[in-house]
This record gives sequence, structure tokens and C-alpha cells, in this order.
Amino acid sequence: MANKTKISLVSWLQSGLIRLCRIHFVVIAIYAVYIIAADATALITPSLVLQRWTANALMLGGVGIIWYAAHNIKTQNSNYFRLLIYVLILMDIGMATFNVYTQRGMASRAVMLFAVPIVVATILLSRTALFLTATLCTAAYSLAAIKYFVDFFNEGYKAELYIEVGFYCAMFFIIAAILSIVIRFKDGDLGINS
Repeated sequence: MANKTKISLVSWLQSGLIRLCRIHFVVIAIYAVYIIAADATALITPSLVLQRWTANALMLGGVGIIWYAAHNIKTQNSNYFRLLIYVLILMDIGMATFNVYTQRGMASRAVMLFAVPIVVATILLSRTALFLTATLCTAAYSLAAIKYFVDFFNEGYKAELYIEVGFYCAMFFIIAAILSIVIRFKDGDLGINS
């Protein structure tokens, strides 16, 4: 068996965070194309176009700052990179929540966006972080769906609301449980030095 080179936890978190930011830049570009297409075909109102551009611009600015902080600031403190990853997770949850609310709450297909922060949390190699992220996604999705239902009461049935919310919230924890298999090994088993 070949000798595996061990990397430090700081290097793991830093390089992973930089890669996550690059992926987020691609997602932001795809979201911009989505806004342009929805606007060009008059599928959304001008005020919603502005809201989506604003959300995308905030996401771009936030990811840009995180990328810069991960790429250019030299530190050997793993908590620094963990904090940046948690901020990225919270931004992803905020973007998913915004999209669910603005795309008709429980009827929104944007619920899939909540998988992104759960997957991002995997880089922390912590089951606690993974299930905390699933819990935050559950809280945010429930709030967005229920708020939309209250604001636009005639667009669905209460039973349908709770069935949909319950199903998708359970799926957040299923995704987290599946991903926790990936991080079940101790850091040393993965070739990472704490």
C-alpha cells in the first residue's frame, strides 16, 4: 500500500473553502443567467427582477470577501476557516430561503437549494456541524413556506403546507445522514492532521 501524505486540518479547510468559493462563483453566474431568462420572457415582475439581482449581488459580494479572506490572509488557525465556512453556509441558507419565499413558498422548486449548505457543511468534517446545518435549513424553510402561506392564504391548503414542509425537512436530515457516512472516520483516517 502506498504511503499517504497527511495534510493539516488548516490546509484542508483553506483549500476546500477556496474551491467552494469558486463553485459558488459559477452558481452566481448561473443564477444571473436565470434572472435574465426569467426577465426576458416576462415570467417575473420587474420588482422581483430587482430583488433577485440584489440577492445575487449580495451573494457575489459575500462570496468574494470570503474567497479573498481564505486566499490572501495567512493563518494557521483552523477556527478562522471554520468561521468563514459557517458564514458561507448562512449565506447559502439565506439565498435558499429568499428563493423559496419569492417562488410561492411550499410550491417552490427552490427547496432544492437547501441541499447546498448541507453539502458545504461536509467540509467541516463534523457531524455536529452537518446536523446543525440541516436544523438551520429546516427552520429557514419552514419559516419561508409558512410566511408565504400566511401572506397569500388562498394559494394552498394548510394540510398540504404541513405535509410538504414535513417531507422536505425530513429530507434535509436524510441528506445530512448520508453525508455523515463520508465523515464518520476520524481525521487521521482521512490523512488529515489536526
